[in-house]
Amino acid sequence: MIKTNLNILIPMLSFGKAGGIRVLSQLAKNWREMGANVTLLVFYESEDPYFPVDVKTIWIDENGQQVDNNKKIFKHKNSGIKRVIALFKYLRRHSEKFDIVLANSNLTSWPVWIGSKSTNFYYIQAYEVEFSSKGGIKAQLKRMVAYCTYFLPLRKVVNADIYKKYKNLRAKNVIPPGLDLTIYYPKKLSFTNNRELVVGCIGRNEEWKGSDDVSEAVKILHEKGYNVKFKVAFNPVKYDKHDLVKPDGDENLADFYRSLDVLVAPGHIQLGAVHYPVIEAMACKTPVITTGYYPANNENAYIVPIKRPDVIAETIIGILEDYENAIEKADIAYNTISQFDWKKVSSEFIDVFNTEIEGVTK
Repeated sequence: MIKTNLNILIPMLSFGKAGGIRVLSQLAKNWREMGANVTLLVFYESEDPYFPVDVKTIWIDENGQQVDNNKKIFKHKNSGIKRVIALFKYLRRHSEKFDIVLANSNLTSWPVWIGSKSTNFYYIQAYEVEFSSKGGIKAQLKRMVAYCTYFLPLRKVVNADIYKKYKNLRAKNVIPPGLDLTIYYPKKLSFTNNRELVVGCIGRNEEWKGSDDVSEAVKILHEKGYNVKFKVAFNPVKYDKHDLVKPDGDENLADFYRSLDVLVAPGHIQLGAVHYPVIEAMACKTPVITTGYYPANNENAYIVPIKRPDVIAETIIGILEDYENAIEKADIAYNTISQFDWKKVSSEFIDVFNTEIEGVTK
């Protein structure tokens, strides 16, 4: 029998604005609404939540002892090791109170593995080894630490099929990230040739996310005289002829996608993974150019090679010349988005928890 009143603990190093934190906050919210008792465990030197948190939060100090919310402090820089040890100390004493303990990053997987006596899961939202591709000894150490976690005997759940067998990562369960489809809803698609085409991207500093490829593509288009407006969300890009917007919250981010005629998401790594800008734009029925992030394919999006601004520019020219085809692709893409509804995703996760618990108790 499916048990929805599970006691679930999610240990976290800190709150923040990263997409992975948003996923955790939404899962926690939806599990609570399904009847689960969900608790976030956070080191007390973390900032307050950026994304809405609608569940119980336990703040702990370096000894793993609970502290009052009004006694917590915030430091921009403090030891990751200190946070990991604090989580370990709490889990060693209290983990048996919970049915499920969910590790959610490479650093939280260590205290869960060593300290938790519960049924332990590891939700892997990306192959973190590849996130520190440059740097010296410190970056190499981070890569090694992340690499080793994929060998830990935790019940692994990944968010895309690509990670079921990816390098040294092996997993049997796939649960995608979710979307609030009441916020990311379709716009009315139309375009007339007598106005400028609005091209957008998410501005990121990491080279592998491809923001500079988009800016170079737009520069090519401007040099050729095409009527293109360039909008960038969050962080500026190298080509200065762009409108920078900083959408605060999902509602404003969805409005950003709906303001575009095409969204370009040309990341360089882990193609086939779920990439939030792709599914968010698809949910808004904004045509997408990408290097191949799920669920994009040649029928519902425009697929381009990595590190090829010239091909991105050529693709945008093709969209300018035949926007009806772009609308057709956006319609097909929208029909794939229901799989990411938060209620569906959260329910599938609960099913995975129950299956494992049932196997343990038999």
